[in-house]
Amino acid sequence: MFRTGRTFLAATAVVLALTATGCGNKDADGNTVNKAGNSADKGTSSAPELAPAAALALVGEKTTAAKSAKSEVTMQVGTGKATTVKGAISWEHGLQGELAGTMGGQMAQNLAKAGSDGTFTARYLSDAMYINMGSAMAAQLGGAHWIKYNYADLARLMGAAGDSLKSQLQSSDPVASVRALIASGKVGKAGTESLNGVQVTKYTGDLSASEIAQGTTKGLTQEQVDALQKQFAAAGITSDHIEVWVTGDNLLVKKVEQMQSKAGQITTTATYSDYGTAVTATAPSESDTVDFTKLVAGAKSGS
Repeated sequence: MFRTGRTFLAATAVVLALTATGCGNKDADGNTVNKAGNSADKGTSSAPELAPAAALALVGEKTTAAKSAKSEVTMQVGTGKATTVKGAISWEHGLQGELAGTMGGQMAQNLAKAGSDGTFTARYLSDAMYINMGSAMAAQLGGAHWIKYNYADLARLMGAAGDSLKSQLQSSDPVASVRALIASGKVGKAGTESLNGVQVTKYTGDLSASEIAQGTTKGLTQEQVDALQKQFAAAGITSDHIEVWVTGDNLLVKKVEQMQSKAGQITTTATYSDYGTAVTATAPSESDTVDFTKLVAGAKSGS
């Protein structure tokens, strides 16, 4: 049971890596936004072009202000099969919402040994996350379909890695990569293109663990710098290449990150739509939930 619990916790870490996402029907100025993230009421005025860092600062403000979105994310480690998730989330008061997906890579193989087909549903509330790995796994959990991971317990049981996960969950929003680009001090405009029929601008940049440690990052608060350091250290990340695509209304519609880590290259691709979409999430019934700490306690006591 404890090994099963550890497998679930490892799966949780994979899911968490896919949740810094977000995307509505209203932008920060109250204009109607279509599914590609454009404002229908653009007006006719045009503003002078901003420097890349200043433009991305506006993207951060507008995207954060949207408060919720629909998102699709894939994460690939090395050359293995990618993990995918899709759903709607809110980031106004920490990460909340629900995502459903399929595990890929080595994690999918580990879950298969435990009886899972790799599909999962992750539900996020203000103080805890719940993961449902399906009926096959429920049979190993006394019939309960959901495992509860209290954020405080993640920090307590996993040390620095758990503390990093806790911080990400309680402060997650889709523009963490935008902030990282600004912090790199080397962000550049990489041209314009059409994405799903919408004209977008692409920006790129690189951020290394050594730059963060040396305090050469720009545009971040000390709290954000500390969070980046924890994230990089927990995953053994040495560098992060970031690409983002934004609309003329300063809304994020796509981002790609390529991180070099102790597990190899990790490539995460996320797309965003329907900013301002309604998001609801409630805790599963207690009768269908088992707390991860009880799995650990049961294993230690031999029950």
